[in-house]
Amino acid sequence: MVDICRPPLVWLEGKCYRVNTEVEYTVTTGYTGEEETMDMEDTLTGEVEDSFNHQIEELGNSRYRVTLQVAAAFFSQIIGKGGQTKNRLETDTRTKVVIPRKGLEGDIMVTGGDRRGVAAAANRIDVIVAAARNKQPFTHFISIPVNMEHVQKAFLGFKEDVLESCQSVRGLDETIFQTETLLHLTVGTMALLDQRERDLARELLMDCKEHVVLPAVGDGGLRLELTGLEYMNDDPGEVDVLYAGVRDETGVLQKVVEGIVDKFVASGLMKREYEMVKLHLTLLNTLFRKEEGDLGDKNMGQVRESFDCRPVLEGWGNLSLGQVEVEEIHLSQRRAGRRTVEGYYLPSAVMVVGGCG
Repeated sequence: MVDICRPPLVWLEGKCYRVNTEVEYTVTTGYTGEEETMDMEDTLTGEVEDSFNHQIEELGNSRYRVTLQVAAAFFSQIIGKGGQTKNRLETDTRTKVVIPRKGLEGDIMVTGGDRRGVAAAANRIDVIVAAARNKQPFTHFISIPVNMEHVQKAFLGFKEDVLESCQSVRGLDETIFQTETLLHLTVGTMALLDQRERDLARELLMDCKEHVVLPAVGDGGLRLELTGLEYMNDDPGEVDVLYAGVRDETGVLQKVVEGIVDKFVASGLMKREYEMVKLHLTLLNTLFRKEEGDLGDKNMGQVRESFDCRPVLEGWGNLSLGQVEVEEIHLSQRRAGRRTVEGYYLPSAVMVVGGCG
């Protein structure tokens, strides 16, 4: 049952849409659907094209076409059970939607005799894809490495002290600590499901340097301090994730990460989880208990065991891991099967914050 006060939402092109639950229905004999027929001139207003981000081709003879680049993984959601979703889309917008056959990749073509109908069909496909993408496990994430030597040293000292002093603390053991070479800040996650999407993500990250990072940073550099401990649930005795706080006194780092997320959300590759990006450095995560060092991987079929964080907060609440000069921002691969020479996540792209690259 969907909570009508908190319906599921999808962010698409910087706008928020409510996701409606699809209802199975049966067409009875003699049903012609007159009461469902919509008037394009009345319902497809200029607002559709105001939020439209695809190019509409005019084919002549009052025919229009839109080409959508969609990963093959989403074709089944657009088609629907028995073709119902595709058929309903075509009927509602008076268009023809051509999708590559199963097992093939390629563009989706939407054609019709009404420009606004074609735009509406394309917009609805975008929403379907965005909703389906949000259900996919993420394959890539934008990360800021903070695994500098002095940070690793401070973290390992913290880890050693905690393990020595908290041997009897429930749920606390060495396996839930992050791997020191993987220390990072996560800016955002995404599911990139074909080569075109991976190429687009690389281009977006590099474009962010010129249009987001350099205008914000200028000649001042990008600095932060890793200090304090935080947890996100209400009970410190039942904690799954423990973070180091990020102090950004100038606010420049926050401005940069918000700009990067805005770019990726507008592209449709990323969903904005919160109104603002919560910058934090994961130090302990109970998801690491079986798969040490991996980023957010759940143990399927396993009950997640929390740990009592109170002794850690009492003893190391004012932890300082030092100051950091941000040098790079990565498009990192999840489950790549290997790591960099430094032991960090394998990157698909690396943006050097200062200078060239």
